[in-house]
Amino acid sequence: MLRTKIHNRSVNRFGATPYLFVLPGMILFFLIAVIPIFQTLGLSFTDWNGVTAFDKINFVGADNYKTVITGLEFRMAIKNNLLWAVVSITVPIAIGLIQAAVIINSNVKFKNLFQLLLFLPQILSSMVMSIMWLAIYDPASGILNAVLDAVGLDSLIRPWLGDKNTAIYALFVMSVWTAYGFNTVIYCTAIRSVDQTMYEAATVDGANFLQTFFWITIPSISKTTTTLLLLSLIGAFKVFDLVYQMTRGGPGYYTYVISYYLYQSAFTSNKIGVGCGIAVLLTIIVFIVSRVFLRLRREE
Repeated sequence: MLRTKIHNRSVNRFGATPYLFVLPGMILFFLIAVIPIFQTLGLSFTDWNGVTAFDKINFVGADNYKTVITGLEFRMAIKNNLLWAVVSITVPIAIGLIQAAVIINSNVKFKNLFQLLLFLPQILSSMVMSIMWLAIYDPASGILNAVLDAVGLDSLIRPWLGDKNTAIYALFVMSVWTAYGFNTVIYCTAIRSVDQTMYEAATVDGANFLQTFFWITIPSISKTTTTLLLLSLIGAFKVFDLVYQMTRGGPGYYTYVISYYLYQSAFTSNKIGVGCGIAVLLTIIVFIVSRVFLRLRREE
């Protein structure tokens, strides 16, 4: 009751001043976020090609959505995004957690230097990383094929990004490499914040490294894990730059993801209406997946 009175007194004291400070930000948010959302939704029901005047745009109803959903490209993109999500929320997070636990709970020297080196892929631009990995995967002069040939596994040599059976998995490897260092640094910070008295008590009780890892470390940093899982899940459905720079969706449609399919439809084929429909579907998918994930984590 007292808190309510104090709050009302503060509002009456300052009047509309707080709202005036918030107003510019709200106007900017409305202009660059809210209006484009409704424009995208409206254009998804038209056949606009990005050039035709707005007064000559034809309303096509749900035809764009039918075209997208029934197309081979969308099915392939959904499959690849789901696989990408599974890989993103398992491999780099598991590697990051294990590495962080080893770095923090061992007598390794230059721990901060190790974290800096692992974080380096986050500092580099995606273009630099793509050039580096294109050189690694190069079928003629790439390091990967050269190593396989040197160790007698020449039967495994192949054009990794040109083979429909390996292209998407080659992108997964690159994605894991770019992500696990970031997870390691975040987990290092989280593990340092765990109450050290719990580790001391576990040591007195005779617990070894694995026991303290599974029964103290992992439960104590569960909120950090939830955050990283959610970021990885959303990022897996928004991935675009790696596909664009490495394969351009090829060979065929085998490395298509939803974001690249959106770009291809809207800006290469000039089907802005179809691209807007894909954008709307992508937004719905990310929203549903993130809400389901948060609900499952909350119940757990």
